Amino acid sequence: MIGQFSNYRGNLRFWLKIYLIVGAGILVVCVLLYTSRVIQRMEAQSAATTRLFSRFVAEVVFQVEDVGKRSILQDVIREINLPIVITDVEGRPIAWHRVGIPAPADEDFNELLNVDPQNPPPGKIGTLVALSRKFDKTNRPVPIRLVGSTEVQGFVHFGPSKLQQELRLMPLTLLVLFLLFMGVALQGFRSLKLSEQRSIWVGLAKETAHQLGTPLSALLGWTQLLKDQLHEDRKSDAIGSVVEMEEDLKRLSKVTERFSKIGSRPELRRVDLAPVLDRTVKYFHRRLPRLKAESTITLEIAEIPPIRGNEELLEWVFENLIRNGLDALGEKGGRIEIRARHDVGHRRVDIFVKDSGRGVPAGLRQRIFSPGFTTKRRGWGLGLALTRRIVQDYHGGEIRLTESHLGAGSTFVVRFPTA
Repeated sequence: MIGQFSNYRGNLRFWLKIYLIVGAGILVVCVLLYTSRVIQRMEAQSAATTRLFSRFVAEVVFQVEDVGKRSILQDVIREINLPIVITDVEGRPIAWHRVGIPAPADEDFNELLNVDPQNPPPGKIGTLVALSRKFDKTNRPVPIRLVGSTEVQGFVHFGPSKLQQELRLMPLTLLVLFLLFMGVALQGFRSLKLSEQRSIWVGLAKETAHQLGTPLSALLGWTQLLKDQLHEDRKSDAIGSVVEMEEDLKRLSKVTERFSKIGSRPELRRVDLAPVLDRTVKYFHRRLPRLKAESTITLEIAEIPPIRGNEELLEWVFENLIRNGLDALGEKGGRIEIRARHDVGHRRVDIFVKDSGRGVPAGLRQRIFSPGFTTKRRGWGLGLALTRRIVQDYHGGEIRLTESHLGAGSTFVVRFPTA
């Protein structure tokens, strides 16, 4: 169960990226489908407008004298927002609009009526005949008939409006914008990932120095004390100092082993947390005079069941939390309270680590587990990030800051599922 939970968390970022990409793709497809539907409706509306216009041409224009025919026709088609070419039955263009060709002059009208549409002359008339045939490939020409008659008087040839042309380009425009957006987003994700990796490596080096600092400082102190004891011929005291030195040397070996396990999946076994907590607290107890002389650490353990975990990494978790609490106490010192209890209903073990330090500002509480982030003047910003990885990724547990008040301390809770 723990392994499945850890694998799920490990794949969470991957599935989040898939969700974003698929979601954006679905959104683009929906926009494209909607745009296509709008274009189809506009084309249908254009065809309906053209049919209505052809009826008007048949009713008005083709029933008036030639003297006013062209003027009325030009006034009407000027209001149509479509490229239009009107021809007679044989295909001779007699009027047009929005095709990029100036309207015919009076002296051109007779020439239009004498054109052979099957073999039009080059120039303006040939271009109009070619346009009408091009329009017919996409839109069926609308015949012009007199009311009550089946005889065709002419045809209205029409093409797509400027708005339709722009809408047809919209899917391609959206696709290009989507690809640009995804490219920038992926590059941004990559830059953030590289930045985070750099922060992790820098922080890891500093955290290594931080982890080694405590036992090394203690060893230097024990060495000096041992010299003084030997000089004063206090052999019994010297033996005790040697024992403590051995303890610190073991601590150095543990630090080395811990860092070696960060890059690989550690072996999990049944672990009793009580002796792990007791051993960690006692280690700091003996060194409080050098770390925080005016501070106290208390431990309260109820009856708790074992969990599946790795002792070395679990010790690291509690050491980081205690060290984080000691750093938060400041120069005046304070107290750290550790409580462990069994949550029977949720089948888990809860460990609360409370300090009386300076607290975490509300605006920064969501970032305290991020690599490189710290509220301490001389912090490395990796201790809590490593702690969360050990708890959540390796042990399938949970760690969070439950409460914090400026000047009144903070409380962390660590939860592990029972074995």
